[in-house]
Amino acid sequence: MLIGCRRRGDALQISIFDTGVGIPVQKRGEIFKEFHRLEQGARIARGLGLGLSIVERLARVLNHRIAISANVSGGSAFSVTVPVATAVNHTAAVTSATPLSKTPMSGSLIVCIENDPAILDGMKTLLTAWDAEVIAVLDADGAISAIEAAGGRVTGVLVDYHLDRGTGVAAIREIRRRFGDNIPAILITADRSPAVRAAAREENIAVLNKPVKPASLRALLGQWRTQQMVAAE
Repeated sequence: MLIGCRRRGDALQISIFDTGVGIPVQKRGEIFKEFHRLEQGARIARGLGLGLSIVERLARVLNHRIAISANVSGGSAFSVTVPVATAVNHTAAVTSATPLSKTPMSGSLIVCIENDPAILDGMKTLLTAWDAEVIAVLDADGAISAIEAAGGRVTGVLVDYHLDRGTGVAAIREIRRRFGDNIPAILITADRSPAVRAAAREENIAVLNKPVKPASLRALLGQWRTQQMVAAE
């Protein structure tokens, strides 16, 4: 894969050239539809068919132009054209000096349920780096067994919406039924549909959309840990 930029007048064209299976000309409009994947790509890698539809929607809102063409060496070439800023506005970044990052996570037990092992491992690595104890499992049954082994002590749960069996909302509901209705929970999903948000809101579940921003996740976990510490006093 090659990523490059080229100036186009007052705009910047950001291009990505890959060496994948390629996309037939007659199919290029279909890849931007929600929950739609081409047969070849679906055989090679898992996914929901939401990534490009989200990209297209954001680009339309921002008035940025997306283009796709064939790569001469095989694969596809995607590009997005964005305006060049006339000035840079510096904003404060989230660092180790910000209050939300100073909330101690030691002593917290976070349960992660994600059916993609690679994503699950990444989430565990991130949370462990924040000094949290982590239960990382592929399904709700595994989470329930691990929580029972830990004595039922849970700071909060992070659950992917699309699991191999059932939804993340159902998994959270079952965990709360067994271990306490007040267990904080976050639903992590790429599905931005009103139905998913409504289902989460009805169950008092926070929602973080993929890709998850570590700062947003850290802020929510910090709130959980603070509430837990206050309740223990």
